[in-house]
Amino acid sequence: MKWMPNLILWCIAIVSTVAAVVLWFREVRRLLQSGKSTVESAAGQLRVSRLKAAEENNPESAEVLKRSESIYRQAVEYYNATLQKPWIYLPGRLMGYQKEEET
Repeated sequence: MKWMPNLILWCIAIVSTVAAVVLWFREVRRLLQSGKSTVESAAGQLRVSRLKAAEENNPESAEVLKRSESIYRQAVEYYNATLQKPWIYLPGRLMGYQKEEET
């Protein structure tokens, strides 16, 4: 019966460690999914802007395209910077998140 307190302490340590890792991975997933969603939204906006700029050859369309490209670049830079943070990199890579390339 002397081993019982040690067993309880080990169980508490294991459960708390597993809970911390699960919460860590869940928070990283939430952050990266949010960034990825922003990049995908900006990419869709950029596609539409490129189509409009090709159809309508006017200064307003060119200006909208320029802003859309800037928004997309900023979204990609923010996502990639988030992925490169030390506490996000390992779980992010293990969950399949990769660096986003600018198109």
